[in-house]
Amino acid sequence: MAINLISWNCHGFRAHSAEFKTLINKYQPICICIQETYLSPNIDPRIANYSFLRKDNINTSRATGGVAIVYSNLFPSKPVCINTPLQAVAIQIHIKMPITICTIYLPPHQIISLNELDNLIVQLPTPFILLGDLNGHSTLWGSDATNNRGLQIEKLISDNKVECFNRRRLV
Repeated sequence: MAINLISWNCHGFRAHSAEFKTLINKYQPICICIQETYLSPNIDPRIANYSFLRKDNINTSRATGGVAIVYSNLFPSKPVCINTPLQAVAIQIHIKMPITICTIYLPPHQIISLNELDNLIVQLPTPFILLGDLNGHSTLWGSDATNNRGLQIEKLISDNKVECFNRRRLV
């Protein structure tokens, strides 16, 4: 049995619901980590056999950013309570053993402290997988150049002794 995890910056969940359903039908993932959902609390999307855990980002009168984990009901799971101002949510899914999945979105022009990122990492039960759109570029993960956010993420990886797996795959 293949274990499929998908991370997708969808730039609006409702606007791309057809593509979302295609991803589920084609890959039958254990979970899909979504960034920039643009959902507001009064919107309650539903997908058969999947549950949602999300953190909406409401900026004045409209939804911006936001993250969600859409996870299969076929596997025992529970939300992981994380205390962070960052756009991030996490669940622990029991596949063959418990594994924590966290999704995060870091807007490109928002200043994020390394301390905030470190604080998130220490709250995640191990083993964990962190998926998301961090808006960091680094030659370490295949970018042509490294930006300041990329340097920050490199330090996060080094300081916390985590591995970076980056494989872009376009569906």
